[in-house]
Amino acid sequence: MHRFQKEISSCIDCKKCWDVCPANMVTEGNRFTPQGKIESLAKIIAGEELTQDEMDNIYLSTRCGACDDVCPVDIPITDIIQYERELLAQQGREPAKTTAISMNIIERNSPGSMDPSTRFDWVTDDLEIAENSDIAYMTGCWIAHSQPDIARSTIRLLNHAGIKPMLLKEEKCCGLFLIDNGHLEEAASHAKGFVDYIESLGVKKVIASCPGCYLVLGQDYPKLYRELNFEVEHSLNLFRDMIADGTLKPGKLDYTVSVRDACPLRKSKDVPRSILESMGVEVKELFDGKHVCCGGPAGFKPNFPEISSDVAMLSVQDYKKKADMMISYCPFCMHHIGGVCKSKDEELNMKDISVLLAESIFGDVKEAES
Repeated sequence: MHRFQKEISSCIDCKKCWDVCPANMVTEGNRFTPQGKIESLAKIIAGEELTQDEMDNIYLSTRCGACDDVCPVDIPITDIIQYERELLAQQGREPAKTTAISMNIIERNSPGSMDPSTRFDWVTDDLEIAENSDIAYMTGCWIAHSQPDIARSTIRLLNHAGIKPMLLKEEKCCGLFLIDNGHLEEAASHAKGFVDYIESLGVKKVIASCPGCYLVLGQDYPKLYRELNFEVEHSLNLFRDMIADGTLKPGKLDYTVSVRDACPLRKSKDVPRSILESMGVEVKELFDGKHVCCGGPAGFKPNFPEISSDVAMLSVQDYKKKADMMISYCPFCMHHIGGVCKSKDEELNMKDISVLLAESIFGDVKEAES
């Protein structure tokens, strides 16, 4: 019996996963269902040829977890997809773009092979950053290179609360892409190097704005390497607590917003909503409260740009029916959806929640950045 055979054979063919999968929502003929993805495992283990649809289906997944959430018999669908990708990589059958992005992370510490010397170009003179501190801020690749206002707003809010964090001068990509694509040996070596570096600085807490970085450091690194000697905290959890104890006092904003929930934090959706509530912002739920990924992560976007764009537009079309603005707390959602709208000349009013919170407390801070 192969690994996961028992779980796969427990499928009751209820098709619930079909309905929640973003890849299946935007393509015809139910060719790319989560059920179909896991049914290819036996063929992959045997080294058999896959049809083009079968091969595409395994990589048409962001591993967002919506299918795991609805499976009535608890099949670990995203774990099986990860295992299939691990085997395909070992067999030399993974898509060339997936291999290239993995190598970018291993060799240049970012998925898009961004210039590492520009990672801290977001830092402005008004930000108070410590040379040494037991609290560090991890920027993350997508904030550093694509959404710098998230980092600036986060540091301003921390400074306002009396926290002066240090930066991780040798910050690396967290390696989520490696994990999503089954490159677990490389991810483990990557985790070891990064954890040892952070601990060598005497850091006791790492604050991350990126949900992916937060989840990978806090949950995946202990599995890949060992228990950490530091705590990992998501910035929104801190902001919620600071608002509750009166350290941060948000001003009232007259907006109606829809929240573009981050897949790694989809089970703690109450945190961003409580922050929005403190600003007097009215929330109109996307997709009537159901979770739908932005369609960007885990190689979905580079391997299938058109399908990925169609998934992104689901969120854009839905927020426009009900709200003034779409609020995000994931830099990759911001990067992906922003890029798709730009390419389609589609108007988009999308903001990160940390940026909105900083505006509600300090007013518009753009002048400080120019």
